[in-house]
Amino acid sequence: MKIKILGVIAIWVLVFLLFKACRHEPIKPPDEPIVSYCHPDTVYFNRDILPLLSASCARSGCHDAITQADGVRLTDYESVMQTADVRPGNPESSDLYEVLVEDDPDKRMPPSPNEPLTSTQIQLIFTWITQGALNLECIEDGCDLENVTFSQTVFPNLQNYGCVSCHSGNSPSGNLLLSSYAHVQVAAESGRLMGAILRLAGYAPMPPSGNAMSECAINQIQKWIDNEMPNN
Repeated sequence: MKIKILGVIAIWVLVFLLFKACRHEPIKPPDEPIVSYCHPDTVYFNRDILPLLSASCARSGCHDAITQADGVRLTDYESVMQTADVRPGNPESSDLYEVLVEDDPDKRMPPSPNEPLTSTQIQLIFTWITQGALNLECIEDGCDLENVTFSQTVFPNLQNYGCVSCHSGNSPSGNLLLSSYAHVQVAAESGRLMGAILRLAGYAPMPPSGNAMSECAINQIQKWIDNEMPNN
């Protein structure tokens, strides 16, 4: 009888150890970006959000790595999540979004005289937070170089990477205007546009910080130039 009881106890101990061994620690978000093929309905931090923040917010004297105005640093994903009060799934309660749509001009970002973000750019940040404010990066699965137009391809690329916000208004960065077709055409004809985008020696890189344009975006703009820059 004693041997039988010991056998039952041994079985229960074994079951307990097996159960404990099968338990896993909670899964932590990976430090590295989650990479997948690009999906048209998904906003990607490295492709869509970081270039906007780098061009319009993470500037010297504002939210760059050195100044960190108000303790906010917008130079990379980890810093954005730690300092910009981003609440995944809830853009209306996230400071990063609220300051973009603030009614008080003294509180709105970027501050005057900088150009405000466009409604399209603001919507990108809204959607990114709504989708969980994830650290997503994507691989272009094919790049459309057959249907390149200024209005639907070139100018949106310049907007999404923050080029238009930097190079518009009364004091455009580097005295280079990119706020209209005529301005972009002049920049392209002079070689300044592609020189800056490709970060060639002798040209101020564009975007000035953060990630460079994607290979697809660069090829699309070059294709438009090769096609004699149609205004369509």
